[in-house]
Amino acid sequence: MTGHGIGPALLAAVCRAYARANFRAQSGLLAAMEQLNTELAGDIGVGRFVTFVAAVCVGGSSRVELLSAGHGPLFVYVLREDRFDEIGAQGPPLGISPYLLSEPPRVLELNSGDLLVLATDGFFEWANREGEQFGIKRLEEAIRLSKGSPPCELISALYGSVVAFSEGTQQQDDLTAVVIKRT
Repeated sequence: MTGHGIGPALLAAVCRAYARANFRAQSGLLAAMEQLNTELAGDIGVGRFVTFVAAVCVGGSSRVELLSAGHGPLFVYVLREDRFDEIGAQGPPLGISPYLLSEPPRVLELNSGDLLVLATDGFFEWANREGEQFGIKRLEEAIRLSKGSPPCELISALYGSVVAFSEGTQQQDDLTAVVIKRT
């Protein structure tokens, strides 16, 4: 989503409402995302867009269906191989055009201990006093150090790592993270 303040906050609320309605009414992740995009494109106006990630998890299944509209990178941590995979967006941000041109959703197979981390760029772009950004490698290391923790604790540790690294510099962008962990 572009911008900061009341306008983007209201847009986020509208996006949430549209998403809740469309993901219940549509059959399939891509169809729901296409409908969400069409509705947003008609409402948000020129020059605005929304990056959006949808993940469908079914209890008892190792599969996660994932579709990113302009948001990335997304991170998959594979415990068994102590490896990170970065996933880019399958399509452009929502609202740019009334038609969503997207690749199909990705299907991930998560094994026990594997993580899917969806984080805004505020985490890896926060700079310290020397102007050095936290970066993706530090983000991955912070995740790796807390890989055994529950998702809420992992997010707290990630936040603590970026705040410590920043050395008191002002936060310039939002920090939002979602962690899905296969247990």
